[in-house]
Amino acid sequence: MNMNKTLFTVAAVTFSVFLLSCSSPKENKTLSESDIPPGHAQIVGVVSKIEPVSDDASQTGPCSKAPCVALVKVTSAVYGASFPQLVINKDIRVKFNFTLEKTTKDLFPNMKEEYPGLREGQEFTALVSHVETMDETAPQFQIYAYETN
Repeated sequence: MNMNKTLFTVAAVTFSVFLLSCSSPKENKTLSESDIPPGHAQIVGVVSKIEPVSDDASQTGPCSKAPCVALVKVTSAVYGASFPQLVINKDIRVKFNFTLEKTTKDLFPNMKEEYPGLREGQEFTALVSHVETMDETAPQFQIYAYETN
């Protein structure tokens, strides 16, 4: 009888551990360093200033219709390999490749993702890429996707 009780207890504990390991974890916005691709950093930032749409007639695409560049105050960062160290609470110049406006079918007819747009003073979380460029006027940092906080 003691052997059956022990087997039952072992089976119950094993089954409980299995069920707990299969449960979906709570979503965590912050990635660990090992989850961040090289040349990227996950930041929490606040939009400090949105630059107006450029008057450059040669510019085409969404950034010719809606603002894409902003100064962003980085409040925290987790780095992937080969990403330059950022100064916390200092502004960096960032290009938002899907603009700072709410995504619409007019700007992005084939896009399935939706972003709500960002305003000055608004906090967000995003994966930022670092871009080496010869054009000193172009932002060195780019964001494709973000989440508002």
